[in-house]
This record gives sequence, C-alpha cells and structure tokens, in this order.
Amino acid sequence: MHPKRYLAVPVMLISVLVFALGCSSGDEGGSGEASGKVTVDHQYGSTTIEGTPKRVVTLTGATAWSDSLIELGVPITAEFVTAGYSGPNNRFAWTPPHESTVVPVGVGATPDIGQVAKFQPDLILAGYLPDRGAYDTLAKIAPTIPVMGTKTVNDTWQQVLGTAGKIFGKEDQAASAQAEVEEKVEAVKKKYPAAQGKTATFGQLTPQKQFGVVTSDNDPSAKLLAEVGLRLDPAVTALSDNGQRAIVSGERVDLLGSDLLIFWPLVGGPEVFGTIPGWDALPAVRSGATVFLTNDNASAFGAPSVYSVPWAVDELEPALAKLSA
Repeated sequence: MHPKRYLAVPVMLISVLVFALGCSSGDEGGSGEASGKVTVDHQYGSTTIEGTPKRVVTLTGATAWSDSLIELGVPITAEFVTAGYSGPNNRFAWTPPHESTVVPVGVGATPDIGQVAKFQPDLILAGYLPDRGAYDTLAKIAPTIPVMGTKTVNDTWQQVLGTAGKIFGKEDQAASAQAEVEEKVEAVKKKYPAAQGKTATFGQLTPQKQFGVVTSDNDPSAKLLAEVGLRLDPAVTALSDNGQRAIVSGERVDLLGSDLLIFWPLVGGPEVFGTIPGWDALPAVRSGATVFLTNDNASAFGAPSVYSVPWAVDELEPALAKLSA
C-alpha cells in the first residue's frame, strides 16, 4: 500500500493506512472467571491472566488500550508508538498526561521483541498483529492480548474499556466512563436532530491525490460516525463488495458527494484538497460540512478510544451544525 502500508505491527490501526486492510465486525471478547483470574477470548484463541498485572506494555496497535488504562488509573510501564502518527511528542491531543516509557517505532515497523522483553511485562496489550506467529512470539514473553474480535483489525473502544475493567478489577469504573462518553454523544445527537441520517465519507488523501475511503459499516470509524447518527454514503460503500477500504482517483471526486466529509492529507494541509478539480463543487465543501484532520489526530476516528471519542465529537460538531442549518 504505498509508503504507509501495514508491514507488520501497524501504525495504530488508524485510517492512516486506510487502504491496507478491510474491516468487518468481530465477536465480542473477554470473559471474567474466578476472582483474580480473567480469560480473554481473541482471534488466536484465549489468554488467561492470573492476578492483577503490574507491568503492562502496550504496542502500536493498542492505543485504545492505553487510553483505557489511563482512564482506569492503571499504570503503564511502556508504550510503543508510531513515530509521526502519535501526536506532538508522541502524545495525542486527547490523552491526559501520564507516566510511561515511550518507545517510538517507525511507520509499519515491528517493535523489537528484545525491547519489549526488556520491560519485563506481565501483560502485553498488542491489538493488531500481522499473524499468529507474531502473537506466539509475544506470548512467550508474557500473556498477550491481540485483537479480540475474530473478523476485525480493531476492537471497539467500548469492548477494550470493558475488558480492561475486567482484567484490573475496575468494571464499575469502566462502565461509568463508558456511560459518560455515551452521554456526550447522545447530547450532540439531540442538539443537531437535522443531521441524523445524513451521509458521511471518511478517509485520507495520498500524495498521488487518490482518496482512500472507508466502505464498511463495520469499520471502527464508521461505527463512531453511526454513534452520532451519521451513515456511510451508499455511493462509497458500493465501491467494495467485501468491506475493504477502497481507492477513489482524483478524477472520480464526484463519488464524494456525501453530506459530510472527513479527510486528512498524508502530505500537506487542507489547502491540497482545493487543487483537485471538482473538490470545491462537492456538496459538503459548498456547505462547509467538512472536517480536516492530520496525521497527528486522524486516529481519533480510525481507532476510537474512551478519550478520543469526545475529542472527535467536538471536531464533528461544527460540521453537524452546518448540516442542521
């Protein structure tokens, strides 16, 4: 997939790699057992965690896990992050200050196994892994949790938060945090009733002036949009028959005629969109119902977390107001 392809452990499962992998819904994972013992079901089987982990390491595909742990007051020993796509100084705008060792990893690169092991983790929260072999290698170091759903590359923020609550004995706190975020989302929906049911398109613009767009309702970004009452544009979902993210050439910008557009350029700023013939004539551009993101914050939509969802909703609100005008 061009320079930003998932080669191993991905950037953050953010849509920065929008055309690398298709996303479809996964089964919910995570089941509590006896006190002090939790078994988490996932795409490679299950992982049993004895007691309360004290040294937790999160990998590049586990940003929702990191935010969940911070919200629950669980210390993180080390966070492997993708350099250039994790916010200024490798901290996202929506994530509160917290203590951890940050290990930047190159785009598409695999975190060094030796580096992971040196932190002596008793739990590795991995998120997306390229294959069973990567999981097996990590699992030899410590109990490892990859993606929990069986047919997705990214779990929902609710699933991650709830499972973190089970693992660390903070289920009530997790439920309260989820309810608080969902209340904010519901408040925005009620504030802009005319925006309900409007169409949206989410994706990125490559240096080659091609649009990588989400086509599946099961994509994490589409699920976030659905939470605020938006739906993917049928003209875009029709671009794929298997839910994979699709490429739209600059010559077919007419396919981006949804009511609301959420895009970011891999290179440059919002001004680069205006260089594409036909962009300024799109309905969302004419009405002002556009949201421009950057490499630093696109994962708020592509890999939602307990902290990024409120931030994303705030970013959406001006566009929702335009739809309701």
